[in-house]
Amino acid sequence: MSRTMILWSLTLGLAVLFTPIFGQTVLADQDQKKARFPYQLTPGYDEAGNVVLGREAIDKMTGGRGKAGKGPDLHSQNMHLKASLPQTDFTNSDLSFWGDIAYAGNYGGFRVFDMSDPGTPVELANVDCPGPQNDTSVWGNILILSVDAVMEGPNCGDAQLPSVPAPAEGWEGIRIFDVSDPANPQFVKSVYTDCGSHTNNIIPDEANGRLLVYVLSYALRGGPTCGEPDLPGSPGNGQISIVEVPFDDPASAEVLRTVPIPVNQTFDDLVFLGLGATDGCHDVQFFLELGIAAAACLSEGQIWDISDPANPVITHRIDNDNIEIWHSATFTWDGKTIVYGDETIFGSCQNPDQMNGRLWFYDFESHHAPLGSFLIPRIQDDYCGSHLFTVLPRKDGLQILASSWYGGGTSMIDFTDPANAVEIGYYDAQDPIADTWATYWYNGFIYANDITRGVDVFKFSDFAGGNTVKFDYLNPQVQETLIP
Repeated sequence: MSRTMILWSLTLGLAVLFTPIFGQTVLADQDQKKARFPYQLTPGYDEAGNVVLGREAIDKMTGGRGKAGKGPDLHSQNMHLKASLPQTDFTNSDLSFWGDIAYAGNYGGFRVFDMSDPGTPVELANVDCPGPQNDTSVWGNILILSVDAVMEGPNCGDAQLPSVPAPAEGWEGIRIFDVSDPANPQFVKSVYTDCGSHTNNIIPDEANGRLLVYVLSYALRGGPTCGEPDLPGSPGNGQISIVEVPFDDPASAEVLRTVPIPVNQTFDDLVFLGLGATDGCHDVQFFLELGIAAAACLSEGQIWDISDPANPVITHRIDNDNIEIWHSATFTWDGKTIVYGDETIFGSCQNPDQMNGRLWFYDFESHHAPLGSFLIPRIQDDYCGSHLFTVLPRKDGLQILASSWYGGGTSMIDFTDPANAVEIGYYDAQDPIADTWATYWYNGFIYANDITRGVDVFKFSDFAGGNTVKFDYLNPQVQETLIP
């Protein structure tokens, strides 16, 4: 992703049914790590201590089963591209899964795929419904899309309004679709929310017959109800919206309440670009069995108590001066570790020692100081930094992460010892070149939605990719049940 693209995205707002399974704990000392992964990738230096680049770097940084694969793409031999589903008309965004169906968002709408055979996926629908970012969440027959730009109106055919000057009227928020027939999704309703919806996440509230949609947004640009954080009474800053979607009547969905989410320091790192200072959260990860959430709130990390899902409460704050944009988060499946991602402003990965753009690992109980951090060791010339990721649901305590890195493609990371995390596999496509938005593990395969390429399906042929739980569905930002 170019610097121009990331800054444009920032202008818009910055761009399952689980069964607990007990397994043997894997120790994390370095001798055992080397025994498990003799082919682990090391930082991008040669033996003389010089930074190495390109194909030479791949050759020097890998060995054994992890050595560079053949072909024009840069990849380890344990990573295989099984299928590619191009979509080059719009920026591609997030993914969600229900059974064998995958929903892939893009700025022009969303696509629906039958993934019953991941090697030969079938496109069922390509829905025209423009609105950035069109991040997706799915629950049964209900699909949620996020729209974080002021549109002329709430319908799919309505055009986007110019952001300068800030529109005084218009619509932004979430759109709801009925996907009971995945090949023929039907628009149901739009719900306006203050400052739109940059991302969304969901909590199924079965006891009350409803889906709770958390809407996350902030005000880099103004809108009808979206202003500067220092303006008295200005909505859309320092808050989230919670939308209630009845299971049996999604057309009656409405904003249930807004919840103040204050931060200790207003995010103002983009003021020099003419964008506004703002408060707000970019992403939130739920762990439903534990009743907790990890929120990435631009200028800080937060931990929430969501035991009452309609009334989240901030319990802890985390500060880290090395993080430029607290962008995304996830938990390990035992709930003991939080992974936060930094979406760096101008890019990283030009030097293995760079501190921006990294993944950061925190102990959930003693979360004030990080346990360690990770940056891919492969030197990148294009925009690169951590973005969206999932922890593999392993049954033995081994902690493996699948992550997107924009120009760095898709990476597999062992962070069983978070102070010494290592890359154990990667795929960096070259034709067209990778610019990967989202990378998630789902039922034995890795699915990536790439900004310019579309959807890619990978197989990780390594024992680190085995011994995993299979799910009936996956919204990657929702973890339901512990895997001790």
